[in-house]
Amino acid sequence: MSTKCDKVKTVSQRAAEVPHAHMSLDEVHKYWDSRAAADPSEQATTMDVYMRAIEWQALEERIPIDVPLRIADVGCGDARTTVRLCANRPTSSFAGIDYSVVMLAVADRVRAEHALSNLEFCQLDVCDGLDRQYDYVITTRCLINIPEWDLQKKALANIHRALAPGGVFLMIENFVEGHENMNRVRLKFGLPEIPIRDHNLFFRRQELLDYVHPLFDVLEEVNISSMYYLVSRVVYSRICADAGVTPDYFNAHHQLAAKLPHCGEFGPVRIMSMKKRQ
Repeated sequence: MSTKCDKVKTVSQRAAEVPHAHMSLDEVHKYWDSRAAADPSEQATTMDVYMRAIEWQALEERIPIDVPLRIADVGCGDARTTVRLCANRPTSSFAGIDYSVVMLAVADRVRAEHALSNLEFCQLDVCDGLDRQYDYVITTRCLINIPEWDLQKKALANIHRALAPGGVFLMIENFVEGHENMNRVRLKFGLPEIPIRDHNLFFRRQELLDYVHPLFDVLEEVNISSMYYLVSRVVYSRICADAGVTPDYFNAHHQLAAKLPHCGEFGPVRIMSMKKRQ
């Protein structure tokens, strides 16, 4: 007997598809330029400010505070996450890297509000390589905006190349498996699937692990979105559907869900901590 859950493609079905987003790289670049120009607020890089706070907390817990480090935030966007990390680490030097001049203009204004002297910005595309060496490289939903797997692999190789021996890559990106699991639960609650946006190409976990194995030792991986998404994208969305209202990213359900512990695989966003192989 057929059920609504049958409509969700399995991971193996998706693995057979050609891995690419619906936009070209140039179209993705233009998308983020227009996004930064239209909305320089805290929602410039994502509408979900509480998910962004979860991402910052995950990084905050994993980057040493009392050790001077060279840290690059690749795809820093408006740099609000970069600034928060930088402010707590005055002995470290930070580089906010992005290909979007418009987004970096927003980032420069955010930096000026905090008068930070240990943060600089560089206009670079990670697909073309990074021009310095770092102890830590971080990404938050950056690499999913590279619309082809071959280009994503190139970006990963460039990050590996830019890390000092024993350097650490903290990767916060979206994965197909958690996204599909979340959509299966939504269908059970009578909610439509949430599609992957046209400018995004989510990672497949095993495919990524197979590629990075010669480059990095994976120290840790945690799904940091599962509990948050079950509350915000399932329970709260069902409440809104029943009430006939549009979900609000600033609703108390989002705020409270962001305080839940990490558990399960029902959201797309995970952090992977990787150490460069010698």
